[in-house]
Amino acid sequence: MAPMEGITEHVFRDLVIREGGVGAACTEFMRISASPVPRKVIRRDFRPAACPIGVQFMAADDTHLAASIAHAEAEGADYIDLNFGCPAPVVFSKCAGSALLAHPQRIAGLVRTAVAATTLPVTAKIRAGIADTTQLEALVTAVADAGAAALTVHGRLRVQGYHVPATWAWIAHVVAIRDRVRPDLPIIGNGSVEAPADAQRLREQTGCDAVMIGRGALANPWIFREIAGGPAATSAEVCHFALAYAEAMQAASGPARAIARLKQFIKHIQAGDLFAADPGKRQELLRSADLGQLLRWFREWPDQAHSESGSVPVGAAQ
Repeated sequence: MAPMEGITEHVFRDLVIREGGVGAACTEFMRISASPVPRKVIRRDFRPAACPIGVQFMAADDTHLAASIAHAEAEGADYIDLNFGCPAPVVFSKCAGSALLAHPQRIAGLVRTAVAATTLPVTAKIRAGIADTTQLEALVTAVADAGAAALTVHGRLRVQGYHVPATWAWIAHVVAIRDRVRPDLPIIGNGSVEAPADAQRLREQTGCDAVMIGRGALANPWIFREIAGGPAATSAEVCHFALAYAEAMQAASGPARAIARLKQFIKHIQAGDLFAADPGKRQELLRSADLGQLLRWFREWPDQAHSESGSVPVGAAQ
């Protein structure tokens, strides 16, 4: 499961993991700047779970990297991930995230420092490049030679943001480079996995060893379960998830954050065909600023479905 800033805090991440099929997950990125990331900051987002959970760091240089990793290790992280893919302008202007794609040797130095600082696996995530893929071979070679335990490749350029389809051929090119420079380095493909079948197609078309899913999990938190051979979510399961998500966010961060996250969920959710009978209901809920009203709708949905169809789906939220 991909880390997504402002989405995959531990509440959402834990709920998705409980639905099954997630092989590993990671915190949202933690920026290292003037000092090491404190343990209390790591503790805000890191929680042990039923699968390995990594702590992701983003830094422009390695000044405080080793100390930050020590804090993550002390909190129980299962692995360390280094972010070289974030395209946000504020990050890019600080020569962090995807800005480092122009500097393969600096990436190599960060990975090497991280590997030397811990016994935990150290993974790295890159995009295919900033404006083109001319540095791709140097990037893969740098990460491989520095001792990374795995490399995730997002099949988009920094200039493409998230709004064009990922180019899986670039991931296949990374696999071919890996086969030449370090055959034992696992490659994780990322980008445009929106349905369970996409995960299999990505592996078949690129030869990557694993698949990372981001926005596809926001639209369908059960996508991992489906990939593992489990059933698609029912509308009642979606209601139960929404209620659990909002109530956990309210307990963790207060009602304002709960409203924001629940509306984000309502905006993106596609699983369960929850709004198929009344597409306008989605927009109506998105206009609401009343957490109670939002929660009531999800609690009452099974009764509404019963009145419309004469039956209540199995597992309806109580």
